[in-house]
Amino acid sequence: MLWFAFLLALALYFLYAGAFFSLAKKAGLDHIAWFAFIPILSSILQLRMIQKSGWWVLMYFVPIASFVFAIIWQVQLLNAFGKNGAFVIFNILLAPVYMILWMVWGYSSETTYQLGNPIPPNGVAY
Repeated sequence: MLWFAFLLALALYFLYAGAFFSLAKKAGLDHIAWFAFIPILSSILQLRMIQKSGWWVLMYFVPIASFVFAIIWQVQLLNAFGKNGAFVIFNILLAPVYMILWMVWGYSSETTYQLGNPIPPNGVAY
């Protein structure tokens, strides 16, 4: 039974990471899309998708600010792909539903990056 739970969690992780891989490609971040499969680097990838520096990931070490900034960044990420920022409530109250929504949006051909032009490969985003 433990093996089944492990394999299920692993499959869900790769589905979720694959969705963010697809979203990174839509945002023009083909060169770092593989970050989606590595836990800390996936946070940096999400920051790059909202045109923030990867150094902002250090904010996760500040106890209360990490929670506040995580919500702000998720709202910005939702807006970057044309979604309503109110979906972040699912992240706070129903995290599995939020994960499923990102998987649907990541694999959907209708989801587009709307935060301006795709990010250049060596462009610096502040």
